[in-house]
Amino acid sequence: MRLRSMVGMGLALLLAAIIMIGCGTRKGLNFENGLRRFEERKLEEAIAAFEPIALEGGDYANRARFYMGECYKLQFKWDEATSQFQMVVDSEPSTNYLAIKARDRIAQIREGRRDIQRIKIIHDNNPGTDMAADALLESGSVYENNLDDYDNAIKAYQQVIDEFPGTPKAAQAQVNIGHIHLYKTYDYVKAFEELKKVNIETYPDLKFRVSEVESLLRDFNKTQQEINELWSFIREAEKRKVPEGRRVSGYERYGVKREMVAQSFLGMAQKFRKLRNYPRALQAYRMLIDHLPLMLRQVAQARYGISEVYQSDIGNYLEAIDAYNEYIKYHPTDFRRSEADYNKAICYESLRDYQKSYEAYRTYRDTYPSGKFYKAAELKTRQYEYDEDQDGFPYYKELMEGTKDTDPNDHP
Repeated sequence: MRLRSMVGMGLALLLAAIIMIGCGTRKGLNFENGLRRFEERKLEEAIAAFEPIALEGGDYANRARFYMGECYKLQFKWDEATSQFQMVVDSEPSTNYLAIKARDRIAQIREGRRDIQRIKIIHDNNPGTDMAADALLESGSVYENNLDDYDNAIKAYQQVIDEFPGTPKAAQAQVNIGHIHLYKTYDYVKAFEELKKVNIETYPDLKFRVSEVESLLRDFNKTQQEINELWSFIREAEKRKVPEGRRVSGYERYGVKREMVAQSFLGMAQKFRKLRNYPRALQAYRMLIDHLPLMLRQVAQARYGISEVYQSDIGNYLEAIDAYNEYIKYHPTDFRRSEADYNKAICYESLRDYQKSYEAYRTYRDTYPSGKFYKAAELKTRQYEYDEDQDGFPYYKELMEGTKDTDPNDHP
């Protein structure tokens, strides 16, 4: 009986472990799903994915809450957004990166709403003056950059054009409208339509500005055509009858053209990055990974590219670290592995997680003595290990706790 009970207990513990692992995996997959929906601006779907993660608690809970706040912010539900961000602030250490970002978002919303009221008073009290024009431009900037309210930003910029036609301020407002469509909403037809209004007939005294816009349109149009050509090649290379109901190989989908298709996906992603259309760049990388999983060299490039987008293009260091970890997991011997390790150290430093940053720099230094970033990693490691006030706590520990390394009485 005792043996049977021990076996039963062992099975129960094993089952519990499997459930816990399964939950962790499911939560990670759900978070990834929510992140993709957010990047695609499918905000209600993103909230539906993030909400159970936030309620369950765990490693992803506050990240899910933060993204829920971002979703509500983009829906102009200011109170709901502020509530989600405040929950992140309340449950994270004050020096934590996520808490700092959440506080910044709360400040953006509150200050933005106050600024709009203040700016309106300035405009209404100074009709027809440069002060009124500047107030409208500032109003558009607040809507665009603080509140992510692009419709009202465009209305404010359009008001500048209507009230001050033909002036440099009107030209700036017109360019700002074009940039919103170009880089924020990715409505390229509307972007071209608006930017073409900055022409020599409307602004005869602003030849430099007109030339600048024309150059932008030429470069953008060229890149867009190249993207269209790459996508057309991918679509033409795909076999007309792809088996349904099961995962198909790259050969079944693209045949002998699969390597050229893989390079086309990578090329598309790079060109979307050039256009600052990061959601579409991420989508191109992920399509390569999903459609051509056995093209290991190109898939490794795609995973590394995703990491770069999050780190360098968007500045989303939490997602960058996850992406680098995935790259390292699936491509441990890839030629850019050492760079990924070094970049993780930079990401941890940007997140103000100096303990992990120190460990990552030290690991790089010890693992890659002839590496490209060896000297930089060695310098960072020495800096973190230095104990200026000789209180027994190295610099990285002082940084973690917010204490001074110049005062032996101020230490963790």
